[in-house]
Amino acid sequence: MTTQLKLGKLLKEAGTRRALNNAESQWRSRFSVASASFLALYGEVTTDDVIKKIGMPPGHPNAVGAAMRAFARLHKLSVRCYVKSTRPSCHAAVIAVWGH
Repeated sequence: MTTQLKLGKLLKEAGTRRALNNAESQWRSRFSVASASFLALYGEVTTDDVIKKIGMPPGHPNAVGAAMRAFARLHKLSVRCYVKSTRPSCHAAVIAVWGH
């Protein structure tokens, strides 16, 4: 792995930790519960599913991706496919569908 790629991965992880640590703990908890519920019911979960149920985090929207990455890592999920977000604020950005 090149030094630049390693640095990029380290910076991504640091940014993810910072965004998640800055998110309100109650919101993080609701995110985890909602994600687990979708995963149990449907076998997959997206950030759109969870945000529709619990709303955006107070503060910075980067907490959404950070929370999903942390949830996916904890539950050993992988990306099944990618779809376009249905949230208008995402402007049809591509998001991951996570599952086992």
